[in-house]
Amino acid sequence: MSADQQGDGPAGLRKDATPPGPGTDPGGGTGTDGSESGLDPRPVTPSWIRELDMALTVYPQVLLTGNVRDQYLLPDDHAAGSSATLAPYTLGGVIESICTARGYGALAFLDQVNERIALLRLSASLDEVPQVIREFAERDEKWRRNQGSSDPNGPGGPGGPGGAGGSGRPDGDDDDEPEMLDRLRDAMVGVVHHPGPPIGLVVPYAGRLGSPQAPVAGEAARLFAAVEELGHTARPVQGASAVTPYNTVFWVVERQEDLPREFAVGSRAVRVINVPQPPHDQRLAAARHVVGGLSRYQAATGGPALTEAETATAAKALADSSHGMGSSEVMAIGRMALDRNLPVQRLDEAARLYRIGVLDNPWATAELRERIASGEEFLNGKVIGQPHAVRRTLEIFMRSAAGLNGAQASSSPSRPRGTLFLSGPTGVGKTELAKGVAEMILGKDARPIRFDMSEFAEEHARDRLIGAPPGFVGHDAGGELTNAVRANPMSVLLFDEIDKANPRLFDLFLQILEDGRLTDGRGATVYFTECVLIFTSNLGIAVSALGGAPGGGPGTPADTVEGTDGSADDRAGSTGGSPRAGQRQLSRHDDPVMVRQALRGAFDLFFNDTIKRPELRNRFGDNFIPMDFMQEKWVPQILDKAIASVAGRVLETHGAELTLADDAWEVLRVEATRRLDHGGRGVLTAVESALVNPLAKEVFRTPPRRGERLQVLAIEGDGDGEGYRLEVERWAG
Repeated sequence: MSADQQGDGPAGLRKDATPPGPGTDPGGGTGTDGSESGLDPRPVTPSWIRELDMALTVYPQVLLTGNVRDQYLLPDDHAAGSSATLAPYTLGGVIESICTARGYGALAFLDQVNERIALLRLSASLDEVPQVIREFAERDEKWRRNQGSSDPNGPGGPGGPGGAGGSGRPDGDDDDEPEMLDRLRDAMVGVVHHPGPPIGLVVPYAGRLGSPQAPVAGEAARLFAAVEELGHTARPVQGASAVTPYNTVFWVVERQEDLPREFAVGSRAVRVINVPQPPHDQRLAAARHVVGGLSRYQAATGGPALTEAETATAAKALADSSHGMGSSEVMAIGRMALDRNLPVQRLDEAARLYRIGVLDNPWATAELRERIASGEEFLNGKVIGQPHAVRRTLEIFMRSAAGLNGAQASSSPSRPRGTLFLSGPTGVGKTELAKGVAEMILGKDARPIRFDMSEFAEEHARDRLIGAPPGFVGHDAGGELTNAVRANPMSVLLFDEIDKANPRLFDLFLQILEDGRLTDGRGATVYFTECVLIFTSNLGIAVSALGGAPGGGPGTPADTVEGTDGSADDRAGSTGGSPRAGQRQLSRHDDPVMVRQALRGAFDLFFNDTIKRPELRNRFGDNFIPMDFMQEKWVPQILDKAIASVAGRVLETHGAELTLADDAWEVLRVEATRRLDHGGRGVLTAVESALVNPLAKEVFRTPPRRGERLQVLAIEGDGDGEGYRLEVERWAG
C-alpha cells in the first residue's frame, strides 16, 4: 500500500522523516523480526482481519463496525526484503491489502465529501472494471485535466486511494447529474453483477445514508431495497480456482445502531465484523513505533541516546497509560510530545495531556505531597471528631500520590485517582470531609462537585447524568456529570446518599471505577482519570435489638431482620430513619468497634443483596471508611469553631467585636451536649438556637457601631417557650 494510504509513515513524527524502506525500523526499537530484544514478539494479525479475509469467499456484503477509524500496525506490503517491518494502515488500506492478495481487480470508494465514486485499480485494466464505474472514472479524469490538477490521487476514500477517480459532478452541471444515492445504487448494481475480475465497493460512512430513527424514502428507499436484493442474488465471481470471492460490498459504520432502519443487518448475505479497540500488545507495538521515532529524532537533534532498556520502559509506560485508546491516538501522543518538547521518558505525561487536555499533574508536585503529609492536622481541623476516618483517607491519597493506586493488580491505569465510600450517622462530617479533601488536593477555596443522589431515584435519572440518547429531548444538552467532568477534568465528585439512587445508575459507577471513563449520550468519551470520587451513606444505623449487636451478632446489619411474611426485608435501616419493630437506632453510647462492624455489614449487604452488585462493592475494596458517632469530648472544639464563625460574621457585617463570657459558653456547651445525638450538626443547631437567634434580635433592635465591643455575659431561658435571651454588655473599642 502507498504511503498516503497508510496515514503517518513509520517515522511520521516529523515532516522530514523517510518512508519505510531499507535501513529503517518503524517499530521503534524492534528488531528485524519485530520483537524487542527478543523479549516481546510483534502482535499477531488481529482476528477481525483474519475474519474479514475469510468472509470474502462466503459473503457478498461485509459490515465493519466498532473501531473502524483507527490505524492498525501491520507488516508493510511495500517494505524491502522481509515483511516484518510494521507500518500503520487505515481501514481502507487493510481492505486494499486483503483484496490485492485475493486477486481483486479494483476497488471503488464512495467519496461523500466530493460526491464521487473513486476508483483504485489493483490488477485490472480500465476496460476490465464495470462500465458504470469506468464512466465515472473517465468523466472525472476529463474534469481533472480541465482543472489542471497536479494531484493524481486526489482526495480518496478512507484509505486515501489514488489512481483514477469518478466524480458525479465533473463539469459543474448539477442539473444533468443523478443524485448521489442513485449513483451509488447504479455503481453497486454494476459491481455486484460484474463477471470478473472481482471488484470491491467500499462505503466508508454508511450511517450517513439515512436515519436510524425514521424510515427513509425516495432514493434512499430504492437504494436499500436494492442492497437487500443484491445481497441475496449475488454469486461468486467465476474463475480458474475452486474457491473464488464475491464482488464484495464493504459497509463501514462506527456504531451499528447508527445504520438506517432499512439496512438488512440480520440478512444472511451480510457478515457483521466488529473491529475492537487494540489490546495491550497492539498498543505496545504502536508505542514502540512512537518511541523509536522520537528516540531517533532526539539523538539526531543532539539529545541523549536511549538504551534498549530505556526504550522498552518508555514504550511500556506509553502502552499502559493509553488504556482505552486506539493505535492512532497512541501515535498522536507521540506527535504531541514532539510538539511540547517532552522527552521520551515523559510520554505518560503526553498521554495525560492528550486524554484530558491538562499537562500539569498535581499528584506529582511537591506542594501536594506536603499538603498530604500535613493533611492530618488540616483535615482534623476541618472535620472534628473523626481521627480514624481522617487517617484512613490520608492513607488512600498517599497511595495515589506515590503512584501505587491499584498496583496490586493489573488494573486499568485510567482508574480515578482516589475513591472513598464514607459511611456513618448523619451530622458527623461526611460532607465536610469531602470539602476538606477538595481543598487539600485542589487548593484553597476548591469545592467538590456535589450530586444529591436522592434526586436520582427515578429510572430515567441516568439520562440526567450522562445525557439523553439521540432522538430524545435534551440530547444536545449533555449530562450533568459528564459536562461537569469535561469542563473540570481534575475534580472532586461528591455523590451524597448514594444508597438512594436508582439501581441502574450503579452500572455507570462500575464503568467509572473500572475504566475511568464514560461515554455520554452524544457518543463522546469523558475521562475520570484525574478525578476523586467520594460516596456517602448512612446505611446500617438501625440495628437489631436482639443481643444488642447488629443482626443479633457482631457485624451483621439490621437489614436482615425478617418481615411478617417470612421474607427478608432488605430495606430496613438503609437510610438511618426510624427503626422498625425489633430494631433500635445505633447511638454514640455504642462501642465504636461494633458500630464500624455494623456499618461495614450494611455496606456489604446493600451491594450483595439489595442492588445485587457485588462487583461494584469489590471495586471499592478497602476504600470503605466508617465515620464514628460524635463524642462529648469533641463538643468544646466544635463549639469554639462555631462561635468563631459567628464572631467573624459580626465583624465582617457590622465591624464590631463579639466575645462570650465563661458562663455563656458553658450554657452553650450543655445545650450542645444535649443535642449531640444529632452529631456535629446538633452542636451547630444549639449555637443557632441559643446564640445566633437571640443575638440577631439584639443587633436588629440596636445595631452596633463600627469598632464597638459586645460581650455575651449570660444566656438565659431554653429552647422551648419564648426561647433564649442574652445579657449583652457593650462598650466602645
